[in-house]
Amino acid sequence: MPKAKKEASIEDELPPLDDELADGPDLAVDEDEDDEDEPIDVPASAAGKASALRLIAMLVEKEGLALADGVKKPGPKLIEAIARVLESPGSLSARASKLSDAIVDSEDVDDLFVDDDVLVEILKRW
Repeated sequence: MPKAKKEASIEDELPPLDDELADGPDLAVDEDEDDEDEPIDVPASAAGKASALRLIAMLVEKEGLALADGVKKPGPKLIEAIARVLESPGSLSARASKLSDAIVDSEDVDDLFVDDDVLVEILKRW
């Protein structure tokens, strides 16, 4: 009866590790690791844009926001910026600050008459 051949395992086919490499630091790059402060460039959803438009309309109606002269309705850049804030994660105070920045930085807006504390209260109920 012939002797059975030993099956080769994958370890048998790999070259031996150098002692220096085996004990050294793992220098692999983690490609999934993102900078948490870096905004993700994801467009706002249609529902987010509709919500942003309602928020702008409410602020204008309640005289908390004045659109710039000649602007009858907010432009797509302002709507997108507000929708992204509404859909973004984070604390209410951080989101309120981002919301006021997005509003004030828009060319469509003349002035914002509410502070971040009021925007926090609005976001709580939004």
